[in-house]
This record gives sequence, structure tokens and C-alpha cells, in this order.
Amino acid sequence: MDATPELSVVVDRRYEQGRRIAVGRRLGGVELLSTSIGDPITPESNGSLGSIHYEIDISGCNDGVWLMVIDHAPEAGGEVKALFSPYRTCVGVVVATAMALAVADLGGGEFIDEQIQMLRPGHTDPRHVVKVTRLPRDQGEFATRCERYLRQFPHLGDWPRDVSMP
Repeated sequence: MDATPELSVVVDRRYEQGRRIAVGRRLGGVELLSTSIGDPITPESNGSLGSIHYEIDISGCNDGVWLMVIDHAPEAGGEVKALFSPYRTCVGVVVATAMALAVADLGGGEFIDEQIQMLRPGHTDPRHVVKVTRLPRDQGEFATRCERYLRQFPHLGDWPRDVSMP
């Protein structure tokens, strides 16, 4: 896979004890155009915070990203937050990072890297993160380019170990 892969957004995918039990439904063009991140989300009928769950499939491989959008209660700041959780591979982590940076930049928000901590100290301006971590445009397979991106951070100690899911 040399080109940047196509991403598919899937809803209603379900798992039980770590096994997929429902494949879910891929959102089509009209649904994607009408989907936004940042708008208020209706709370659950039981009073729980409003949230929406998506799974992002990456074409040409078995990697992906989970996306949960949460509308926090007013007493917790009332912010809508998008949480990207990648499959623990170089491809998954880089795609999740790219998506989080894009959402933060387009939405005027912050990029918060609490778990991976690619940059020390953490930077929250998405444009700054792109500026200081961008690598020269390179040919080659997408998975190899993802690995090269993450290996520029020596403190990650070659994490994640797997470049892509088998």
C-alpha cells in the first residue's frame, strides 16, 4: 500500500469479550457529510452523558481507530471531546494522531497527547505539533512511513512493536 489509505467510518459495531459480534454499518457519503464533531450530544435516557462511538477502518490493512465523542456535563466544563484510541500498531497510532490533529485544528481545539506523549513537554497547538514532527515527504509503503514517523521519538522505545496488524 503506497498511497495514503482510504478511511471508512463504521457505526453500530459490537464486541463481546473482545470478539466482534456485529460488523456494524459503514457510513455513506450523505451520512458523513451530515456528521460533525463538536455539536452538543443528547444525553442518554438514564442521565448518562451523551456520547457517540465510531470505528475507523483503514483500507489495505487490518488496523483501525476507535473514536468516542463525549459531551461533558456543564459542571465538568460542558466541552465536547473527541477521544481517539488506536489499535496499538504504528499504522493505528499515526492515523489516530493525524485524525486528532485534524479535528483539533479544524475545530479550534487542543491536541492533548496524554498517553503516548510523543513530544516532551506536551504541546497542545495542533499546528505546532505538525510543524515539529513532520518528516520529509517520502515514497514508500504507508505502513513503513507510519513506522518512520513514530521512530523519530526515541523515548517511545520502539513502541508500538508491531507496524501493522496481520
